[in-house]
Amino acid sequence: MGAVKAVVVVASNRAADGVYEDESGPILAEGLRTRGFDVVGPVVVHDGEEVEAALRVAVGDAADLVVTSGGTGLTSKDLTPEMTSRVVDYEVPGIAEAIRAAGLAKTPHAALSRGIAGVAERTLIVNLAGSKGAAKDGLAVLTAELVEHAVSQLHDGDHDRGEGGGEPAEGDAPNSGPGHAAESAAAGGAAPGRGAAHTSDTGIAGPSHPGIDDGRTTA
Repeated sequence: MGAVKAVVVVASNRAADGVYEDESGPILAEGLRTRGFDVVGPVVVHDGEEVEAALRVAVGDAADLVVTSGGTGLTSKDLTPEMTSRVVDYEVPGIAEAIRAAGLAKTPHAALSRGIAGVAERTLIVNLAGSKGAAKDGLAVLTAELVEHAVSQLHDGDHDRGEGGGEPAEGDAPNSGPGHAAESAAAGGAAPGRGAAHTSDTGIAGPSHPGIDDGRTTA
């Protein structure tokens, strides 16, 4: 398998307007590059419809992985999960659950992130909250092993036959993806489960809840 093609998308009105410089996107882009991935971005867009447009461009360009940062909280402008739901064919809930669990180990506010993970055609899309801490939590889950295994499955590769996620079956080459050489110290991640077929949700988030967000301030 060649290098994983990854795209980082940052959803932030203020960063898109040049009010401040986003910090989460560069962390994600650099972290994915250290795994040996071919990374595009960060692509900074406004919240809402521009997120959907950026995701569709990445899927059309046959990206293997798209990681979004921002827009997962509870305010009326936090619409990244809704925009992602319009694009994905089905969800992969285990990834989103693992990311929230990683965040909850550090702050209870991680429970407020509504980020989802799912698949559009052969592209894995993962939402993260828009903060430096959330970016690091996401990278802790999105190891080279997990991402490369997911990409292999999306191209109809075989499942890992090792019992309980342990040693691979005879004939399987362990740690053979290009990201493993670059990420020699990465912790292994559990392969995500496949959720039921997801119906696109074009609904809009509810009223703003002042004082509650996903770790960033929206314009």
